[in-house]
Amino acid sequence: MTEFVDQIRVRVLDALDDLARARAAGDDYRVQIHTGELESFARLAAANDLRVPELEPFQAA
Repeated sequence: MTEFVDQIRVRVLDALDDLARARAAGDDYRVQIHTGELESFARLAAANDLRVPELEPFQAA
């Protein structure tokens, strides 16, 4: 794997953790922020032909 792919995966996992904490805290604003971040990562992964299973729920329909 390249450094690019490694960094995407690390950042996606961090964003998923942040999203889970925001949901647990009932912080709707942070949920929206982290969901948007994950949607952006999903677009970036798709544009670079990367398969990141954790991003499947955040891909555009």
